Amino acid sequence: MPAEQLQGVDGLRDRQRLSDQISTLLAAEIVSGRIDVGQAFPSADEIVNRFGVSRTVARETVQALAMLGLVHVQHGRRTEVCAPEDWDILSSVVQEALRREGMAEPLLRDLYEFRLLIEPQAAAWMAEHGSDEDLARLDEIAATMTQLASGAPAVADVMQADRRFHDLVARASENRVVAAVSRDIRELIGTLWGFSALGVDETRVVAAHHRTIADAIGRRDSDAAAAAMREHLRWAAQADLHGEAGQPEVHVDRLVRS
Repeated sequence: MPAEQLQGVDGLRDRQRLSDQISTLLAAEIVSGRIDVGQAFPSADEIVNRFGVSRTVARETVQALAMLGLVHVQHGRRTEVCAPEDWDILSSVVQEALRREGMAEPLLRDLYEFRLLIEPQAAAWMAEHGSDEDLARLDEIAATMTQLASGAPAVADVMQADRRFHDLVARASENRVVAAVSRDIRELIGTLWGFSALGVDETRVVAAHHRTIADAIGRRDSDAAAAAMREHLRWAAQADLHGEAGQPEVHVDRLVRS
């Protein structure tokens, strides 16, 4: 396949099958507005000619984008681009497209607002209902994060432990919806973490925050657990969003009062 026909594939975060690669590239055209809402989307033949792929791959690409709400397939008429409110923003394709176009910050801000709604309560529920085994496991993860951050920490290792920590809190909350939503959130964070620029000092703060959360849950102090989780998320929102334009517009105070 000529390199010039599939420009941008090298910039993708992970190895993907061909139709997924092209879906991400074309999704980037949509989220950026280069192909605007209501405009005709490239036909299968045009995708074949542009990217040098088979018609099967071209059809799979259009079908994938339709399932994500990015395009509307009309039999006998040209496929059109859908409005942003129809997009499946939790899909990895849309997330990756936003990240590639430098448009991830609003989604990351929305993510933190949502996390502030559910994760402090999940921490409180784990303190109240979590098994002794889960509390011991959470303590071990927090200890691992402290150890990783004590030397010259590898940010990726600390973030992987962070993911396991929050996954466990969600599962141990004994709320199946929270646990299921948490899985989607972790996937979203995995895609958007490239937007984060945490350094060595920040990873040590992350480890300290998780130690505080784990200690409160271990004492089965639900109020302290919720407060520690909320404080961590407030800090993380500002760290990940870099305080652009002064302070990130995450409505944490509104959420705390609600």
